[in-house]
Amino acid sequence: MLGKHRNWLLSSIEPENLIDLGSKLSQVELRRGEELHVPSDAVEFVYFPDGALLGVLSETLSGESVVTGLIGFDGALGVFEACGSRKAHMRGLVLVGGAAYRMRASDYRALYDASPGLRTAVHKHVEVLLAETRQSVGCNAIHPVEGRLARTLLEANERCDGDNVVALTQEALAQMLGVQRTTIAVAMSALQ
Repeated sequence: MLGKHRNWLLSSIEPENLIDLGSKLSQVELRRGEELHVPSDAVEFVYFPDGALLGVLSETLSGESVVTGLIGFDGALGVFEACGSRKAHMRGLVLVGGAAYRMRASDYRALYDASPGLRTAVHKHVEVLLAETRQSVGCNAIHPVEGRLARTLLEANERCDGDNVVALTQEALAQMLGVQRTTIAVAMSALQ
């Protein structure tokens, strides 16, 4: 059952639709490094962070990857894919461990169809993710690493438990920014 939570998408569900949620939504504790979605695999669950921070990773054919989106209290992982192709087109990775709710994709589709509030919130969430991805492409091309690092740390702090952001390793930050870990160490020193 849905207890007290902070996830914005779950908050958009009408009370009459919450009654049907019952056992379809479970609270889980996610661990840093856990893979939630794998490219080309079926989307089995939709994840609604409630303290955890999730990364959406885009990968090259050679296996290199970069974080192209962050999902925390403000959204969910798999909301778009679960209703569309039902396949993951990106890697979903836990960047900062913490609480989340999860629901089977089939149950999510039924809820999505029944809840106008959820549909509206999901459309806004996907629109924001797309706009942020576009902005990120520009920032990566124009701004120095220190500015991108500062923006990433602020975004991460805003989307999960602020105290947990310190759990982001230099390795994770390097993957998020698409740079070497040593570059992050230098940038962190400059920011201090």
